[in-house]
Amino acid sequence: MTFELLEGGRNAFPEIIRQIRAADHEITVHMFIWREDRIGTEIAREIIASADRGVKVTIEKDMYAVILEYAEESQRSLCHRPDLRDRFQISMLELLYNRELAAKRLRTSRSSLYTQLKEHPNIVLKDDVRTCDHSKYYIFDRKVMILGGINIEDKEYYSDSKGRVYHDYMIKISDADIVVQFLEKRADPQKESDLFMVNMKEPVSCFELKSNYMELIDGAERELCIMMAYFAPEKDIMSAIKRALHRGVHVRILIPRSANYMDDMNRSAVSKLHKYSKAHSGDYSGRLGTFMTDRMLHAKLLMSERRVIIGSCNINRKAFTKLDELAVSVDNDDSPFAAEIRSSVEEAFQNAECVSTRGKIKYNPVLAAIETAVM
Repeated sequence: MTFELLEGGRNAFPEIIRQIRAADHEITVHMFIWREDRIGTEIAREIIASADRGVKVTIEKDMYAVILEYAEESQRSLCHRPDLRDRFQISMLELLYNRELAAKRLRTSRSSLYTQLKEHPNIVLKDDVRTCDHSKYYIFDRKVMILGGINIEDKEYYSDSKGRVYHDYMIKISDADIVVQFLEKRADPQKESDLFMVNMKEPVSCFELKSNYMELIDGAERELCIMMAYFAPEKDIMSAIKRALHRGVHVRILIPRSANYMDDMNRSAVSKLHKYSKAHSGDYSGRLGTFMTDRMLHAKLLMSERRVIIGSCNINRKAFTKLDELAVSVDNDDSPFAAEIRSSVEEAFQNAECVSTRGKIKYNPVLAAIETAVM
């Protein structure tokens, strides 16, 4: 099967490790967050072992993620040490979201694994740039690739420090021709592709995720499902969702009940949709369903009866205008892959609470405004 859905870290990481061990010639790892924790060190050791047997490895790790790596969980980055500006932003995030960490001294010493990665003759570690690249992917021998929304960190496999189990996706593609197509898209972001879509600043500016999201929403005729970690639709996205409701589309939106960041922003966005729905209840009563899941939904997925988009791109201003992002667009057809996606989406909604009234959506409007402005 060319396409395979890897749901959650418990499915993704074992497959990633299997592919690292099976690689004969080259591996590329392009990652946003890479923590120095159990999963982070295991992946690093597997990569070093592959390099020891002669595999050429290229690792691209964006410094921009250092703020998030130190502001929660293990407070350890495998690759980076925060500078003064980073430390200020880390402190602000801790005060807002993880106050129990605010008084802890940051441990910024280099690990021996980092030194091995940096000095290994078969590994090229590019970790000295801050490009705001939020995409995550692996390529093995230019035959297999794995991409999606899962960072390298324990909480994607076990649970986070607050006990939240993460819900996220990676996609495994086993087709050398498609891998070549992806590499061509990365080299020339403006190159047309029916499968891959990107936000990239270099080598030329190309931000196409928002227009593709809009196209999917405006093309929906019967159903629209949105699963989003950090949901702050701007006016044009919000208008597209409203147009879908007016067309008779049944719209379901799933957000985490308690997000690790930007929780008030998420709640504010769905509250606005509830307010609009109530004001137009005579036009499309019952067509809007907003859901909250107890899992930390980290997935970024849009699905209509025709099409599915899965990747790293949230629905907010920063994702559409500042961050490099990556997503895959596939037909919602009778293929096994599409069936896997539909089954996972339905299970996620069935295990979530449908929030039927706006009064059940509590949030701090000041924090929501700040978070929306930042994102």
